[in-house]
Amino acid sequence: QTAPSPPAALPVVTFDDGVTFHWNGETIQVVHVANAHTDGDAIIYFKNANVIHMGDIYFNRLYPFVDVSTGGSFRGIVQAADRALSMINSETKVIPGHGPLSNHAEFKSYRDMLATILERVEKAVADGKDLEEIRELKLTEEWDDPWGKPWITPEQLVEFAYRDLTR
Repeated sequence: QTAPSPPAALPVVTFDDGVTFHWNGETIQVVHVANAHTDGDAIIYFKNANVIHMGDIYFNRLYPFVDVSTGGSFRGIVQAADRALSMINSETKVIPGHGPLSNHAEFKSYRDMLATILERVEKAVADGKDLEEIRELKLTEEWDDPWGKPWITPEQLVEFAYRDLTR
């Protein structure tokens, strides 16, 4: 068992939906996005610099880890991406939680890929297929190289979507 953190380790500023800071001439928007990678994700947008930090909501050039055991949601990652895309423009630098620095176009492609996979798994679930049958459909095949090679496999990604849709 882990001992509780000392009071000095606890946050000074907390928020439910979001908070805005003004620091050194920068406007920093922090937005809570419920149930994405986990149940405690936030997007941090540096408005004047036009830079957004996505944390583990965005795995650039990798399939994402959706931590369903801690409240994460495949659908929530897509919704968080939609929220971020509504805040940024084609010139925004996008900092992923994993992978190289990115941009609007790459991030939008990531979002669209995940949304398409989610739709495909959702249809297979509605058709009464179980996880093994869905894996055999190879619903991620067009993205598996290179997205599904370094860390999270296509089978794991499909399972994240399946577990989210069937819980």
